[in-house]
Amino acid sequence: MNEHRDNSGRLTFDFNSIESGMYSKITKSVVSMFSLDPASGKTSGLDEVFQDFRRGNDIVGLEWDNWSGYIVNAKVTSAEPLAREIAVYVSARFDS
Repeated sequence: MNEHRDNSGRLTFDFNSIESGMYSKITKSVVSMFSLDPASGKTSGLDEVFQDFRRGNDIVGLEWDNWSGYIVNAKVTSAEPLAREIAVYVSARFDS
């Protein structure tokens, strides 16, 4: 698990060892575990998949791209603790 700030200053965690085929399984598990609701539609491309989710006013992005692997990022500052919790969960459950 790598922790950093993206170019927009958002707290981001990436898991470059997680393959694209795991995106749906991990995302469904995270959504269920953390009681998240969709905040945007899912976007899928050749090299990326992403969708935003919310819990209350907190919005997180659950994403995958071929450069970073699976990605969790806080879309708003208040979501940083939630993003960190999700990243710890993904690391423990899916990152080998």
